[in-house]
Amino acid sequence: MFEHMLDGFYAAFSLANLAALVFGSFVGVVVGILPGLGPMVGMVVLLPFTFSFPPDIALSLLLGVFCGGYFGGAIPAVLLRTPGVPSSIVTSFDGYPLTQKGQAQAALSAALLGSFGGGVISVLILMFLAPVLAHVAASFGPPEYFTVALFGVVLVVMAFRSQLGRGIMLLGLGFWFSTVGIDGTTLSERYVFGTLAMQNGLDIVPICLGLFGIGQTLILVEQNIMKTDHVHLSRSTLDFSQLWAALKYWKTLVRSGVIGTFVGLLPGTGSILASFMSYDTAKRLSPEKERFGHGTPEGCIASEAGNNAVPAGAMIPLLTLGIPGDALSAVLLGVFTINGIYPGPLLLVKEPVLISTLYFSMLLINVAAFAMLMIWLRPFAMIVKVPGRLLAVVIMVISMVGIYAVNTRLFDAGVAVVMGVLGYVLLRMGWPVVTLVMGVVLGEIMENRLRQTLSLGDGSLMILFQRPICLVLLALTLLTIAVPLIRDFRKARKKARPPS
Repeated sequence: MFEHMLDGFYAAFSLANLAALVFGSFVGVVVGILPGLGPMVGMVVLLPFTFSFPPDIALSLLLGVFCGGYFGGAIPAVLLRTPGVPSSIVTSFDGYPLTQKGQAQAALSAALLGSFGGGVISVLILMFLAPVLAHVAASFGPPEYFTVALFGVVLVVMAFRSQLGRGIMLLGLGFWFSTVGIDGTTLSERYVFGTLAMQNGLDIVPICLGLFGIGQTLILVEQNIMKTDHVHLSRSTLDFSQLWAALKYWKTLVRSGVIGTFVGLLPGTGSILASFMSYDTAKRLSPEKERFGHGTPEGCIASEAGNNAVPAGAMIPLLTLGIPGDALSAVLLGVFTINGIYPGPLLLVKEPVLISTLYFSMLLINVAAFAMLMIWLRPFAMIVKVPGRLLAVVIMVISMVGIYAVNTRLFDAGVAVVMGVLGYVLLRMGWPVVTLVMGVVLGEIMENRLRQTLSLGDGSLMILFQRPICLVLLALTLLTIAVPLIRDFRKARKKARPPS
């Protein structure tokens, strides 16, 4: 065990890995600062270029974008009240009032300290919790994997229960996309419509790149997202004295990092919930409750520690069960599978060096992103002045070049364009696009595990009710559906009841 950790440590500090994670962190910070983009766009644009890299280098690059995006999102939230990533809207509750009072450095110091602390805490929890969960999951067979995937799908759909019909519709569309091509078991053609190009199926890369990369940049072309281009920052670097002042809220930092990690464990919940929960908990437990919402560094720390703990939290179900918790994790799952590595209980046994490398890389990513913003704070803040339309054109060109370079197939570029138009329409209508991506990613997993389960059960699903872990997971699935719906029904009845 110690030998594997040592090998992972050396691999993480190799020149190639350091270059990948630093570049990934840089891209993540940039796309995080630019409202309307975010880490998802950065990841899907870089994804095609990672296929020629070893898996540890590719994952370090994309994890750098993943984590760096949350660091960058706090900058415009504090300075302009325009969150770079959606979860940073909570940071603006106290960050922007502090900026209005001339205390932008205090707000930025608290936000970046929160991001760094939350990221480190979550990685430490990941290092401890992942082997424990993998040990429990080692007894999993196809029936257990099928019920876990079903549980994950239900969690994602119920996370968007305010749009339940839309979420189920997009999930079904994603399942359909996952069946296109030649079926590996029966070698029969499915939904290829007589075309040779579709026999290879619809790859996750052009789908993700189209839905999020091209779709989001089309919105960027259409809308003027930035409200102002005036950035008032007194100095070029972070004020170190303000960092020390923010450390008095270390209890809030630790608590928010833990909350964010465990929220990240749940598929479909995302960093927005982690930010709100961390902020609300900090407010309730703070002796200075009245300062929240009017400008306090504690609110900035809580929000950023919560949302930056989500990436490592989301890695726990991905590594131990092979179930991506969100669209960003789904992209990482694609990197694993393309390299012939299948996340699950045996991954920590089969690839211990790779897993150890990821642990140390995620720690280094937090250090790299924090150091970049600490030293080059003003240059990064000035990125918000880049014209949105110019940025959109550059992203689209890079996306098309990257997607073509993977397999040198114009068909993939065409899929990305079609998905980009679909993504644009869905994003403009406010539909939960994440459920579509989860359907594409989990569709193949669920189909294969269902086949294996039916084979074990002689064509019957009753085998699910004969295995204790499956029964527990099915019960949790039913509770996940029933409890929120009952709670929503009671709230609706309470609102409809006339006041006495």
